Amino acid sequence: MVRQRIIEEASELFAKSGIKNLTMGDLAKHLGISKRTIYENFKNKEELLIACIDDFNVENEDFPKKVLAMADNMVEAMLAMLQLDSTQTSQRQFALIEDIRKYYPIVYKGHLLRINADRSKYFEQIIHRGMAEGVFRENLIPEIVVHFFNSRAIDISHDDKFSGKFSLNEVFENIAVIFLRGMCTAKGIEFIENNYKST
Repeated sequence: MVRQRIIEEASELFAKSGIKNLTMGDLAKHLGISKRTIYENFKNKEELLIACIDDFNVENEDFPKKVLAMADNMVEAMLAMLQLDSTQTSQRQFALIEDIRKYYPIVYKGHLLRINADRSKYFEQIIHRGMAEGVFRENLIPEIVVHFFNSRAIDISHDDKFSGKFSLNEVFENIAVIFLRGMCTAKGIEFIENNYKST
């Protein structure tokens, strides 16, 4: 369908070029269609952006559920979630989120905050379960831990000192894995050492 193709291509171009830089004319040229066709499906860029966010959410909402269902313990679950955040796709998404926050605050408040809150709840659930399993320290406050990590991840994704200088795997190993180890009990650290191999 034309509408779905517009959403998919716009999502990629928003992430690569930035929301403000990409015009509907640019998008039409990239797709090989007329601007009129785009406006027949979306009344403006904001409506298209909302459709892109909703499409992304549908694609990704099952991942945390699968992680929670399949992981042997919550250290494994947390590693899977953090590794997803270290992918190139996720880094582009962080940049896109920041663009939305700056230039489309109504969209940010109405859509992204809800999606981010849902994602944070899964992280908090993993931490609570990990504390019960004895792999995470029992004195953690999950809400604080999740907020801290999310805010630092966004900061790093926008820091020019890191852009292009280090691989995502290097960032993951030097931040996410060390961060996770700090949350763990001796039992949790043992699982990381036995099951996570740096590359």
